[in-house]
Amino acid sequence: MRPAQPPLSFRGMIRTAAVALAAAIACDSPFEPRGEGERIPVGVVIEDAITGDTVRTYSFAADTGGEYAVFLEAREGAVQLIVLDSEYHQSVASVSASPRSGPLDENASANFQSPGGGVYLLRAQAFPSTAAARFRFMVYGVNRAPELGPAAFSIGDTVSGEVIEPRVDADEFVTHGEAGQEVVAVAEALAPAGSGVLNLVVRDPGTRDLLGYVLADAGSPARFTTGRIKLPTSRDYRFDFRGVLGNFSRYHGPYRFWSYLIDRAPEHRTPVVPVGSEIRGEIIDRAGDVDEFTFAAAPGAEFIAFLQSARAFQLEIAHGSDPPLAVATSAASDTGLFAHATGRFTVAQGGSYVARVTGTDSHFLADTGSYRFFLYPVDRRPEHVPAAIAPGDTVVGEAIDMPGDVDEFTFSGAAGEEFNAFLQARTGSADTYLQLDVVAAGDTRLGGVASSGTDTSLLRQVTGRFALPTTGTYRLRVSGSRDRTDPDRGPYRLLLYKVNPRPETAPDTIALGDSVSRESIDVPGDVDEWRVSVPDSSDVNLVVQRGPDGPEGVLTAQLLDANGRTVASAYSFGPGFGVGGLDQTGRLALAPGTYTVRVDGSSLLTGTYRLWLYAFKFGPESVRDTFAIGDTVAGESIDPLGDIDRFRFYATHGQHINIAFQALGGPLAASLWSPKFAVEPGWRGTVGSPGAAASLRDHQSMRVDLTETGWYMLQVGEGSSPKPGPTERGPYRFTVELLGTSPERVPSALVPGDSITGEAIDAPGDWDEYTLRAAAGQDLNIVFQTPGSPGYPWLIALDPATGDTLAWVVGQSFERAVGPFRAPASGKIRIVVAERRGEFFGSCYDATCGNVFRFVGPYRFRVVAVNRAPENVASSFALGDTVRGEAILPAGDIDEFTSTGTPGETLTPWWRLTANAVPTGSFITLEVVDPATGAMLAGQGASLIVSAPQYWSPGGFVVPQGGAYLVRVRGGGTFGDEVGTAPYEFFVKRGP
Repeated sequence: MRPAQPPLSFRGMIRTAAVALAAAIACDSPFEPRGEGERIPVGVVIEDAITGDTVRTYSFAADTGGEYAVFLEAREGAVQLIVLDSEYHQSVASVSASPRSGPLDENASANFQSPGGGVYLLRAQAFPSTAAARFRFMVYGVNRAPELGPAAFSIGDTVSGEVIEPRVDADEFVTHGEAGQEVVAVAEALAPAGSGVLNLVVRDPGTRDLLGYVLADAGSPARFTTGRIKLPTSRDYRFDFRGVLGNFSRYHGPYRFWSYLIDRAPEHRTPVVPVGSEIRGEIIDRAGDVDEFTFAAAPGAEFIAFLQSARAFQLEIAHGSDPPLAVATSAASDTGLFAHATGRFTVAQGGSYVARVTGTDSHFLADTGSYRFFLYPVDRRPEHVPAAIAPGDTVVGEAIDMPGDVDEFTFSGAAGEEFNAFLQARTGSADTYLQLDVVAAGDTRLGGVASSGTDTSLLRQVTGRFALPTTGTYRLRVSGSRDRTDPDRGPYRLLLYKVNPRPETAPDTIALGDSVSRESIDVPGDVDEWRVSVPDSSDVNLVVQRGPDGPEGVLTAQLLDANGRTVASAYSFGPGFGVGGLDQTGRLALAPGTYTVRVDGSSLLTGTYRLWLYAFKFGPESVRDTFAIGDTVAGESIDPLGDIDRFRFYATHGQHINIAFQALGGPLAASLWSPKFAVEPGWRGTVGSPGAAASLRDHQSMRVDLTETGWYMLQVGEGSSPKPGPTERGPYRFTVELLGTSPERVPSALVPGDSITGEAIDAPGDWDEYTLRAAAGQDLNIVFQTPGSPGYPWLIALDPATGDTLAWVVGQSFERAVGPFRAPASGKIRIVVAERRGEFFGSCYDATCGNVFRFVGPYRFRVVAVNRAPENVASSFALGDTVRGEAILPAGDIDEFTSTGTPGETLTPWWRLTANAVPTGSFITLEVVDPATGAMLAGQGASLIVSAPQYWSPGGFVVPQGGAYLVRVRGGGTFGDEVGTAPYEFFVKRGP
C-alpha cells in the first residue's frame, strides 16, 4: 500500500490554532473566553487564567458518534479540567497539568465518545483551590480514519506507512471475512523505544464483541499476535489501532501490521496417515497454524498417541468437530518420541478421525517449529505367551512393549472360589511402575496391585485375596501404572494362586479346649479353616500366636458363626508387639451350633503359628458363687487365659462397704456391678492388683456408699480388659467388709439446741451419722465447722423416710450454716458428716484408691431452733413506721415482719445496720417476699456488712394482689449459709 502525503504535524496544528485564536480575539470574537459557560470551538487552543477559588466553565457541541480528547497545559500553577455530560452531569474524562506536565501536545485526557452527540461541559479549577493558575487547553476531535491510506485491506496484506499522531489518534481499518475463516493478525510499533505501547483490537462491528487483540512495544520487533480468531459470520470486521493509556507515555508514531488465514491442511505431506507408523516431516509454519491429519478406525478400537516437538505443541484426537477424545502436550525438553502421550482412548464408532497438531499459544509469534507423532493401535493380547493361564501358573517372558500397552490373560473359576495374584516388574528402574488388575465381566475390578522396576521378589506385590462372584472367565490385566509416560513399560512376571482353606498339615476340625501347632501360612493370602461343634452353651476364648519365622505382617484369627458372620477376632502382630505376638478374642458366650475358626494373614504374611480354643464357665470352679458381707473368699483361681469368676452378695440401700482384693499370681482385678447389671449399665468400679500382692489391704476400694438393695455381683478376672495378657491368671482372695456409721466418742441422738464437739473423722472415708428429733415442720438450722483443708467433709441433713436431702454445707475453717430447713412430718432427721463419694468409685490400684478421701480431723456443729418471729418487737408494722431495737441473734436467726399495702402500689424498703456484723465481713440480708406465693419481690442478693448512719434500699417492689407482704431479715449472703449476727432497723415508704 502506497503511503499518502503526510499531514500537517499536530504541533503545527496547535500553532495555527493559537494564531487564529489571537486574530479572533483581536477582532472581538464572540467566543472570547471568560470561563462563564460559553461555547468554544473544537480544535482551537483556549488560554485562560484562574485566581483564588474561582471555577471556569466552558462548553462545546459534540457530533453524534464522535470521539474526543482534551489537551491541557499549565503555564503557571496547577490546574484540573473535568469534562461532564451536560444532560446527566456525569464525568466522562479529566486531565490535570502543572508546569512539569510538559507542553500541550503531550498531556491529554483519555479519549471519550459521544454516541448521541450533544453538549459537553468543561470545568477548570486550580489546585489547591486557593492558588492561581494560567493555562491553555484544546478540545480535539479524533478522526478514526487512517490519515495516509485507505481503511480497507484484505486478509493477507501487510499495511505500512500509517502513524498514530497525535497521541490520542485512532485508526480504524476494515476487512471482509467469511464465516468460519480463522485469522491471525500481527502489529509492530515502529517508533523508537520508550514511545509507548500500541494496541490492536479486532471487533465484530455487528455485535461489538471483542474477537482478539495484540500489544506491540515501541522499538521492539513484533513478538505477539492476536491469536487464532475464528470469524463468526460473513461480514466486514474492524481493526482498531491506538496508543495504550497507562503508567507510561501514550504511543505515537508509525506502525505496520499484517494478517493471514489459517489453512488446517498439512503443508508438507498428505493428511491421510496410516495407523502404527511414525509421522514426521511436517511443521507448524507460523503462529496459529493447525495441521489436521485423518485416520480410519473400527468401532471399539483402542489407541494411544505420542507427540514430540521443538517446543510445546498439542496433539488432539477427535471425531470430526466433536470435542477431543484425547490430548497430549509435548515439551521442548523431550528427548524421545514417547515422553508425552494422550493415554489410551477407545473410539465408540467406526469412521474417520482427526489427529490435530497445534502450538500451545498462538499469541506468540515464535509458536512454530517441527514435530513428529505416532498413533499406536493397542492390542490387549500378550505378544509373546498364550493369553490363557491356569491357577498356579507363573507367566514369564512377557513385557509391556510400548507406553500404554496392555496385556490381558484369562482364567476360569467357580463362584465363591478365592484367588490371589502377584506381579513383579523386572526393568531394574525405580522409575518403572506396572499395574496388575483383576477384572470381571462388565469391567468390574476385583483387586489390583502395582510393582516397581526395582522389586526383587514376585510374592511381595499381591492383589490381596479375591472371591469370584460368579462362575465364568476372568481377566488379569497388566499395564503401565501411567499410560502417558515412557518409563512405565518393560518385562514382568505374573503368578495366579488359588486359595485352599483346608489346613495343610492338621485336620480341619477342632474341639473346645483343643490347640493347633505346626500349621503355617505358606503363601501370602493363604487361609486355614477349622470347623468347631458347640453342643451346649459355652464360654470360650480364642488365642493365636505367630511363630518367629514370619516377622512381617499381621496374623488374624476369626470365629465365624454358621452364616459366616464374624463373632470375634484376634490379631497377632509378631515379635515385638505384646508378649511373643500373642492375642485373643477375649471371653465369648457361644450358643449351641457349628462355628468356623479362620486364620489368615495380611497381604505379605507367611510363616508358622499356634492356636488355642479355651472353654470355661463364668462362675468360680472351686468355691461357692455367693458370699456374705464380711466373708473372706480364698482358694479360687483364674485359669485358663480369659477365665472369669462371678460372685454375688446381698446388700441394702445405705450400707457402706470396702472391697479389698489380693492377686497371688499374675495381674487380676475385681469389679463391682449393681443388682441391675443385666438390664442397664451397672459397673460401679474396679479394684485392681497389678501383680502378686503382699497383703489383702494393699489394694482396696475404700468406702463405697451403696444406693440399691439386692444382689450385687463381684466379678474377678484379668487385670486388663477385654483381652488379658498371657500372665494374667492365677489364684486370688478378697473380702467385702461392712463399714460402721456411728460416731465414736459422742451419742448419736440429738435434739434442737444440741452441740457436737470432741468428735472427729478418724480415718480417711470415716462416716459419722446422727439422728435428730424435732417437731414436725419445725424450722431448723445447723452451724458446722472443721479445721479446713486438706479435704472438705460435708454435713448433710436428710429425711430418713424418703432419702431426700433437706440441707447441706461443706465444712470450712470458719462457721457455716446449712441454711434454714423444716423438719419433715416424722420429725426425724439424719445428719451425716463425711466426705461424699457415692456408689460409683471408678478404678482403684492401691491401698487408698488414689487418696480418694483426704480429710482426717475434728469437727463441730450445733443444731439451731429457728424462731422466725422477731424477739424484741412486734412482727407487724405499718407503712412509714421505723422498726428498731431488733437484731439477728443468735447465728442462724431469722426475723420476719408482716404488713399490708394497696395492691399494685410501689413501695420501697430502707434499712441499715446499727453495729458491724459479727464475725467481721459477715452478710446480713433484707428481703421482701409475697407470703402467698413465696416469690421474692425485692432484696435478692442485697446484703450489708457494716453499720452506717444512712439507710440503704435493696430496690422497690409492687404490692402483690393480696395486699400483704413480708419483710425477712436474716444472716447470710448470696448462698444463704453465712452465720453473721448484727442489730438493724428499717422502714418502708411509698414510691420507688
